[in-house]
Amino acid sequence: MKKILATVDALHFSEHELRSYKYIADKARGTLTILFLENIAGEAIHYATLESGTLDYEAIFADSMKERKEKSQENKKRLQDFCRDSGMDVIIRELPGVPLAEALEESRFADLLLVRCDTTFSVIKDSNPTRFVKDLLVEAQCPVMVMPETTHYIREIIFSYNGTFSSTFAIRQFTDLFSDSLSETPVKVVYITEDEEKKIPYGKLIKEYLNHHYEEVTYHTLEGKPSAELLGLTLHNTNGVITLGAYGRSKTSRFFHHSDADVILRTANIPVFITHP
Repeated sequence: MKKILATVDALHFSEHELRSYKYIADKARGTLTILFLENIAGEAIHYATLESGTLDYEAIFADSMKERKEKSQENKKRLQDFCRDSGMDVIIRELPGVPLAEALEESRFADLLLVRCDTTFSVIKDSNPTRFVKDLLVEAQCPVMVMPETTHYIREIIFSYNGTFSSTFAIRQFTDLFSDSLSETPVKVVYITEDEEKKIPYGKLIKEYLNHHYEEVTYHTLEGKPSAELLGLTLHNTNGVITLGAYGRSKTSRFFHHSDADVILRTANIPVFITHP
């Protein structure tokens, strides 16, 4: 059995989110561990930076922490009740403190980490994708799948491929996790031409490899900017999953610049699978 992690904000989560995590864990033939994260350290720093004056910030902070604890415990029970009523056999791990540090430590001992694109623990307005998600994609020590709020049945697999080790590694990692359950799902290998080279790099080898694992594989060569072409494939797709090469690493290891990947993460309605060699 594979070990699948899912990050959940202890103060904000939805039932759709939980169902999506369980669906992916089942497809990976894995057990689901929910990281019930709470940004206690960030809240403390926020209040520590406020200017002193007539207000008693220590009392305000204490009241805030009390409210957060009550909300967290209420949500934990809601989570437990939902999992029980839905027949979801999961492990819930409460991790108050620094969410990113906790998630990264857990990722070292996991096969896959699931996170929603809008997950944030910031006390101020955040970006999209959020800083938490971006940092997770750069530093996680296992593959990461960025999820929409609702994940539909996977009826198509899109492998983005440019011949690099990064893109090939992502395909292999995804296959290691899911080929047992998705071997009959149609696969679309997408190659965006680079330097006017229209021939798929290592075409014979990639076809030989995928034929070992999937029953139906088609190959598509597109011309244009990789992020724009892949965005076109994912924008209105709700029943697929796509793999991308390494995010935010060196130029030689990534599929394309992480700012381009952010566009796909921000707009895709399907899970996005990213991992590092």
